[in-house]
Amino acid sequence: MEIKEHPLEYQGEKVAKKHHQEKLKILHVASELTPIVKAGGLGDVIGILTKALVKNFDVDIRIMIPLYKVIDQKKWQLELIMDGLKIKLPNNEYNRINVFKTFIPETKIRVYFINLPKYFSGESIYSHPKNGQDVHIPFTYFSRAVMEVIKAMDWRPDVINVHSWLTAMISKWLKTTYIKDKFFKNIATVLTIHVDSPGEMNFDQAKNLGLKRGDLKGPFKINNRNNISILGEGILNSDMINTVSPTYAYELLTKKSSPMLYKILRTRKKRLTGILNGIDYSNFDPRTNDDTPVKYWIDDLDKKVENKLFLQKKFGLTQSAELPLVCVVSRIAPQKGLDLIEDVLKDLVNMGGQFIILGEGWDKLEKVFIKAEKDNPKAVVAKMHFDGNLAQTIYAGSDMLLMPSRFEPCGLSQIIAMRFGTIPIVRKTGGLADTVRNGQTGFVFKKYEKNDFLEAINRAIEMYYNHKDRWREMQIRAMKKDFSWSSSARKYMWLYKKAIRNHKEDLKNEELKNKN
Repeated sequence: MEIKEHPLEYQGEKVAKKHHQEKLKILHVASELTPIVKAGGLGDVIGILTKALVKNFDVDIRIMIPLYKVIDQKKWQLELIMDGLKIKLPNNEYNRINVFKTFIPETKIRVYFINLPKYFSGESIYSHPKNGQDVHIPFTYFSRAVMEVIKAMDWRPDVINVHSWLTAMISKWLKTTYIKDKFFKNIATVLTIHVDSPGEMNFDQAKNLGLKRGDLKGPFKINNRNNISILGEGILNSDMINTVSPTYAYELLTKKSSPMLYKILRTRKKRLTGILNGIDYSNFDPRTNDDTPVKYWIDDLDKKVENKLFLQKKFGLTQSAELPLVCVVSRIAPQKGLDLIEDVLKDLVNMGGQFIILGEGWDKLEKVFIKAEKDNPKAVVAKMHFDGNLAQTIYAGSDMLLMPSRFEPCGLSQIIAMRFGTIPIVRKTGGLADTVRNGQTGFVFKKYEKNDFLEAINRAIEMYYNHKDRWREMQIRAMKKDFSWSSSARKYMWLYKKAIRNHKEDLKNEELKNKN
């Protein structure tokens, strides 16, 4: 079904710069934070976004995450600031918690850790200590603890930015459980959807969390079952909702892309927008990067080939400046389109291409590429682990990057590759559609099928071999693209102010409704 109304778009509204605006207080509540504790890209976003906001605006930014067993308290210099705070959890259980504080390294951004050892003492950050899998209970209780902690601290944020379904219940509780508490009355909420995992649970699970049918708006059918979606509750109750790219916001409104959530999101599309994630260019600069063997930039781009020769020698590939070296730097998962890469790999090698893949994940997919390396060791390299330093060396030495994702909320590999003058070949979906311009900064294909993907690779290889000037122009355009967090931070400030306005308007409408 075609969506006639698109999500709300940022229109370039002016946002006051640092020291020229009323200081906003913003609390980020998340499950990860780089560099302290990370399992995926979410932690990177929280760490870099908050620093970009503080750098560009006069804001009081704070972060709350669980105190996981795996966090090294000594290394990160955690300081106990609340000892034995008594809180009531959603299941009416009383719990005494401790709260610790530190700062993001080399910043003044406060980070608070809420200690719920009964629920966060698993061996990894997303494992429950009892069953190792069910994270609904720990994160629902953590979200409730956040509410009690900020009140005990007497620090009232203007906006709480919750991230993904894990902390989305905060938005709901502000509109239900805490609605009559004056401390929370003027707090607006923003829900950032990093992936569309719904946080699905049945009514028995909900009851165990202290939730009742009457508390829930819905129910909305999830997977044709009358189950509850924690993310859905966040969507219904947040003052603004954003995804991590504009195209992904649009895609989530369609049944094909988001069968679990599209109905809920359509009811809130006037409060939905997409803001592209950025990257920290100081960490991805071929002029200064420690993992780039031969430094280069636009004015001496001929030096890039020396990094290719370095990789070829390091991994035992055929030594040639002319052969195109194609890379994949990715989590090894079906979402990333690795079955398509498997389908075209022989064709790529037959064109004279060389192939390097770096990543870890699904064992079945890893074995496919390990076998390909054994079958053709002079043309294929499979490193089935993740190494951030090696990743940057691969970006620097490769000519092209493959990223044929089934879906991609944002994607960072294609942005990093462009900075290194490595041309991305991507599928037109999510953040890939927002960042790569076909024929300008990369090559784009639409259909998730071998022939369409292979045609895009053919176009890239043909230009690489036969149109050197056009290839160089494409590299330069890609390297000049600005996907820095400064631009994204400006849009987040607009988002926060929009959420505050929406919250005030909703309060006003509710007061008028009660009078009548």
